[in-house]
Amino acid sequence: MARSYSRGGQSSWTVGAARTASPRGREGASVPLETEAKAAIRALLDGLVPGDGDLLEALHRIHHTYGYISREAMEVVAQQLRLTPAHVYGATTYYSDFRTTPPPPVSLAWCSGPACRLRNANGIRGAIEAVLGCELGEDSPDGRVAFTLGQCVGTCEQAPQVWLQGRVVGKLNAARAVELARSLAAGEDPETLGLPEDDSAAGQG
Repeated sequence: MARSYSRGGQSSWTVGAARTASPRGREGASVPLETEAKAAIRALLDGLVPGDGDLLEALHRIHHTYGYISREAMEVVAQQLRLTPAHVYGATTYYSDFRTTPPPPVSLAWCSGPACRLRNANGIRGAIEAVLGCELGEDSPDGRVAFTLGQCVGTCEQAPQVWLQGRVVGKLNAARAVELARSLAAGEDPETLGLPEDDSAAGQG
């Protein structure tokens, strides 16, 4: 039998009703055991061994697939590897390479390789930071561009270079870097930017 209580003159509420109410607020509503998103993440972790040894591999798989690691994904990792959610969260936030929020639509990565540094890569980085209004490793204030650190992939003949949406924009100088950053800040389509006609064959990989 449901019992009603009142507290401090406030409206009464019914214990029995609170206990039997449907999670969706109506009789017969079912709650799925697992969302499609969680099922997809769980499948992504297939083959990993429970414990701390495969934690970084799990995080890398998720980040590579989705571009970031959500709280929901961390929960699945914790369940799958039999770790505490706090442990998974701590590992995720410890490494600066892992995002915990969806990435901006535009990715701009600065090459830190020796060949690029010898050709004023630091000056190019500074020019881009000044125009976008963010530092390396940050998102632009409008949330449109992620300016990240890239790793040398051996296309040193294009130095100094950045990667725009994963493709090389090479043989930069400060003026071209400013022009590129201004175009991105103005909202121009990144697929149309960055490569002069004589440089169109360059690509990451």
